[in-house]
Formats: sequence, structure tokens, C-alpha cells
Amino acid sequence: MQIVSKDLVYTYSEKAKALAFRALDGVTLTIPEGEFFGIIGQTGSGKSTFVQHLNGLIPTKEGNGQLLVGEFDLTDKNTNLKELRKKVGMVFQYPEYQLFAETVFEDVAFGLKNFYPDLPQVDVEDRVKQAITTVGLDYDKIKEKSPFELSGGQKRRVAIAGVIVSRPEVLVLDEPVAGLDPVGKREFARLLKTLHATFVKTVVIVSHDMDFVAEYCSSVAVFSKGKVVKVGTPKQVFEDRVGMREMGLDIPVTEYLKDALKEKGVILDCDLSVESFTKAVAEKFAKNKGETDL
Repeated sequence: MQIVSKDLVYTYSEKAKALAFRALDGVTLTIPEGEFFGIIGQTGSGKSTFVQHLNGLIPTKEGNGQLLVGEFDLTDKNTNLKELRKKVGMVFQYPEYQLFAETVFEDVAFGLKNFYPDLPQVDVEDRVKQAITTVGLDYDKIKEKSPFELSGGQKRRVAIAGVIVSRPEVLVLDEPVAGLDPVGKREFARLLKTLHATFVKTVVIVSHDMDFVAEYCSSVAVFSKGKVVKVGTPKQVFEDRVGMREMGLDIPVTEYLKDALKEKGVILDCDLSVESFTKAVAEKFAKNKGETDL
């Protein structure tokens, strides 16, 4: 499902002129199917407002631009939002706070039963088991536990299982690694990559963590004051260091290191993932050593 936004506008408290705030001011953006897509920007730039449009949590009003998500035209008031939400799963910041049922099984099964009320119980059980297993949890050990007895990391995985159980084509996550330590971020990133490879075609994340975006996203959009001001690969986006800083955004550690090495006369041609950066450094110094030996 390709996502296409054209001149999308949204204003909070539109009827109260003194309080009105234009969160989206003509957002034009295409997210091709299959991307692991990052959205970055300062707080208040419109990132979260935009992604909440993608499954109709915030309505797209006629006359305020166009938003197409696959075959769904969200400016059409007759669009079936229930069908849309089967295909576009939303995971909010701190998703563990969304848990509510008495058992893990019931929590994960809730959305599935809502979207597919006629699904036989045996199929419900199979799909819940698959979702829980996919997020890296032991189904037999955890299914009858209260979700509130689990660790924070387990709660987050259960919440995601409750979204992917309906097998959406697009998975949208708002600040997915917020509050996680470095090890937790790496584990969660591996989970998202697994989901992207096996469960969902497209992943869209909103994040303030530039290292995470540089490491895992295939493309990035930069939001500023309700507009999309830059789109490209992480390398293309973050190499504009001046522009990023003018918008109050940081750059990844690997970009800082590339700058530091450049000042010493070492120029690296690589993307900003840790693997690519370290490989480029190793090759550069191996070449320099070989030239010295000669």
C-alpha cells in the first residue's frame, strides 16, 4: 500500500480562532510500499498529527488536501475506516500503556475479534499464537498471565502483538524506542526488522532518535512547522548538517565521526549505519597501511 499525501492541511481548535493551531500546512509526501520509513522533526512540527491521519484517527476533511493509503481515499467520507484499520496498524508511544485485558491472550485477541468477528476460535488461537511468538515471547508461558505482571519490555511486545495479529500491511509507530536503554533499542530494532521482513510490507516510524533513524530507515522525511522540508536517504538528509541544526535537530553519531575524520584528511564514502561506517574505516586504514608498507 503506497501512501500519498498532497497539500494536506489540519488545524487544531479550528473553530476557536484564538486557540487555532495549524499542525499540518500543506504536507506533500509519498511513502512507497516496502519502505522502512522515518519521520523526524522538532516537537510540534506535525509528525504525530500526520501519522494519526494514516488510519483515520484524525479525519481528513474535504478541501484540506488529499490523502490516499493504498486504495483508501481518506478525504472520502464514505471510506470504510474499519477496513482501513485492518491494513494500517498504529502503535503509540509507550504502547504498554494500551494494555487492558485480564490475560495476554485476551489482550492480543481483542483487535482480531473486533475486525473479524466471524473468525473461528481455532483460527483466533492460531493467529494470536503466531503474533505472540513473532514478537519473541513464549506463547505457552505467557498467554494466561496478566499483562500487568510482565516487564516493561514484555508489555511493549504484547502491545505490538495486539496490532500485528490482524496482519496489517502498514505498521505505524510513534517514538517506538522512547524510554529504552541501548540494549533495549537494539533488541526492539531487530524485532521491527523481523516484522518488516515477515509480517508487514511497510513500516513508518516517528522518532527523535537520529541514531536509530540513520541505522534502520531506508528513507527519511523531515517535518518543520507543519511542512515536509526534506526527503531522502538518511545519508542525504543528515549530510545537510547546517540545515538540520537550523531546524533544531541533531545528527547521528556516525555523521559526527565522519566530520571529525574529514578534518583529519580522512574522507569516507559510506552510509550512516554502524556496519557501513566501520567497514569504510577498516578499508580506509587497511589501504593506508598497505601504501605505507610499500
